[in-house]
Amino acid sequence: ASRFVLMNIEGVDNKDINYDKLTLADKWILNKLNETAKETNENIKNYRIGEMAHTLYDFFWNSYCDWYVEIAKIQLQDEDIKLNTQRVLRYVLDMTLRLLHPVMPHLTEYIWQLLPKNTDVRAIMLAKFPVYEEKLAFTEENTQMELVFETIKSLRNVRQSFNIPVSTKVNIEIIAGNNEDIIFKKVEAYIHRLARVEDIKYVDENHKTEKQSASTVVSNSKIIVPLAGLIDLNEEVNRQNKKLEKLLGEKTGLLARTNNVKFMANAKPELIEQTKARIAEIEVQEKAINELINSLKG
Repeated sequence: ASRFVLMNIEGVDNKDINYDKLTLADKWILNKLNETAKETNENIKNYRIGEMAHTLYDFFWNSYCDWYVEIAKIQLQDEDIKLNTQRVLRYVLDMTLRLLHPVMPHLTEYIWQLLPKNTDVRAIMLAKFPVYEEKLAFTEENTQMELVFETIKSLRNVRQSFNIPVSTKVNIEIIAGNNEDIIFKKVEAYIHRLARVEDIKYVDENHKTEKQSASTVVSNSKIIVPLAGLIDLNEEVNRQNKKLEKLLGEKTGLLARTNNVKFMANAKPELIEQTKARIAEIEVQEKAINELINSLKG
């Protein structure tokens, strides 16, 4: 991540972030950084060094590297927001290095010295340690971005479930509830790139959905993925039938247990409860697979 940032902020000016030009993703990462700074300071104050390290790892790896850096690659292609994206990348890396310095002194010092910055401070240990700032609190945008991440993860799960190659782009239809279409429209570029989506169409709940499709529910919205042309539907029906056959075999064995008087009399109550719970779980999966098979058959 540091190498990516250093390579992509060459020539960036020394000006502060332009808060009027922040995107939804920019506000999200700044809010995450702000919350991380708050939590880190609380952990230091209470000598919870292990928890401090875990918090920083989670932020840097899961929020900054996994998500924001990938989104930044999209934003850097837009000349209108490229410069401000570079400033955000630099600022967040700078502040993260300062937060990490107490637990990773040598590496953070080395990378920090490579960052372009306008300061007379000669060492990271002398730089101001980040604290919570009200101007970096973007709670609404944080919630909105969670919808984006949930959408991308759900679409990746659909792709994985149906063995759709990563190289193949999909089309989606969104039935947006609770005015969530406003958020989806703001972040279409992220969905296109990170979920490998070609076309996004917004439809109402009365829209007649193609039978041969998959769907996933995200927050108050439903996302539909038409499957015709993406996969071999007959092969997928066979695969789902095999999965169903395996589940039904397991269900038969479990029902035999619960119908066995000896088992019910001698088994531990926890085991009986686990068996009944698994039967109920299989019945839910059985229903879902049958509905899917009927949909795929068209």
